[in-house]
Amino acid sequence: MPTLQRLIIELDAELAQKLKETSKQRGWSPEALAAECVAQNLEIAARHKALVERFEVIDDSLAMLARFVGDATASGEGIDLTKICRYGRKSS
Repeated sequence: MPTLQRLIIELDAELAQKLKETSKQRGWSPEALAAECVAQNLEIAARHKALVERFEVIDDSLAMLARFVGDATASGEGIDLTKICRYGRKSS
C-alpha cells in the first residue's frame, strides 16, 4: 500500500459546500473526492507539459527547416531540387 501524504486545502464556503454535496451524491467522502480531483488535474497538467514540450520541438524544427530553405534559395538562381528534396519528382 502506498504511503499517504497529508495535504491541506483551503476552499471558500461555496466550493466546500459543493464538494460536500457532490461527494454525498457519489457516496464518497469529501476527502476522497478532493484527492481524486487533485490526481486527475495532476495527470492533465503532466500531459499538457508534455504537449507543450513537443510543440517547442516542432517549432524549433520548422524554424531550422525555414532557415535551410532560405539559405538554399538565397542566391535566386535555379535550384536543383534533387539536391534538397528527399523524394524525387515522379516521371510521367
